[in-house]
Amino acid sequence: MDDYIEERVKKQREWYETKANSNKKIFLRYQKIIIILGALIPVLVAFEGAIPCLKVWGGPITALIAAVIAVIAGLDKLGQPQPNWFNYRANEEIIKKERWLYKYKAGQYRGLGDEEANTLFVERIESIISADIARITNLRERKDGKDGKDDGSKKPPEQPESDDQT
Repeated sequence: MDDYIEERVKKQREWYETKANSNKKIFLRYQKIIIILGALIPVLVAFEGAIPCLKVWGGPITALIAAVIAVIAGLDKLGQPQPNWFNYRANEEIIKKERWLYKYKAGQYRGLGDEEANTLFVERIESIISADIARITNLRERKDGKDGKDDGSKKPPEQPESDDQT
């Protein structure tokens, strides 16, 4: 059982912790950039008449800043760092809690013999990991449009697919 805890539980918890921290940093970095650049736009507009170079370059600079904000917001939407951060942190905490309950024979482990407790612990940890994998797979399938809904982009089955690769 020590091997399982060391090789699976500890490493999986550390992986979730690393991914949570990484996604948190990405999310906060994106948000700081959006906030700072977003606040800069009205300042540039306000001083456009007072600063000679802004009379010429104020519009293009403002447009560039807005474009950078749009790109960062798009990357944030695509990568989903905030939901990933929350999910990874939650899974890490669930595994950590399960480990403590098992270690001190509390919760569902209370009154179980060692063999029963070991089996239950492995089943519960693997269930946590499997549920997360299923959630990620489901999200990816929905992003790829494979959610089982007919979006009208596929040809009806009775029409043969074209071999033309133009």
